[in-house]
Amino acid sequence: MGCPKEREIADPTGVGDGFRAGFLAGVAKGLSHERAAQIGATLATLVIENVGPQEYRFEENDFISRILTTYGMVAAEEISAVL
Repeated sequence: MGCPKEREIADPTGVGDGFRAGFLAGVAKGLSHERAAQIGATLATLVIENVGPQEYRFEENDFISRILTTYGMVAAEEISAVL
């Protein structure tokens, strides 16, 4: 399915690191590789919307909303259960 649609592309610096961090966090929480990749892709989207590799803001409601819109209700429920 790909990544959630970015609101703007500001700076690609740190996108790979963001994906990796999200993926590994999902795996560490016991999620499937698919769900972990969805977390990683969503986090990568947050990173690309900001200038700099660590200047993004993680807001749980927005994060889950993006998961829901891109990957559906089941994904949103499974991921929100471990955040």
